[in-house]
Amino acid sequence: MAHEHGHPIPEAEYKKDVSSVMKMIIFLGILTVVEVIFALVWNHFGGPKRPLNIILIVVSLVKAVCIMGVFMHVIHETKGFKYTILIPFTFLIWAIIAFLWEGNCWHNYQSLINFF
Repeated sequence: MAHEHGHPIPEAEYKKDVSSVMKMIIFLGILTVVEVIFALVWNHFGGPKRPLNIILIVVSLVKAVCIMGVFMHVIHETKGFKYTILIPFTFLIWAIIAFLWEGNCWHNYQSLINFF
């Protein structure tokens, strides 16, 4: 006895979905290669680290949003559901930044008082 798990997907819609996934794979691949080359060139010429880190973080966030949108099918969801994903994601990014900032302050204070 065969079980059907929903309605069959029309051929045109299936091809459109496969096309969008393939385009995103190619986009993410190109973006990753450009990101790695950019970082290697930046390090080779000895530029300051902070602008490089900011650029890499922004590119990583763009890639995360693209992955969530296409591969996790968030792009097809309702506006309210998108916000229930976006708001905690924003707080997570804020928490990471806050912990890094606090860790840097802690490290500076330890260096200041010669703790280690």
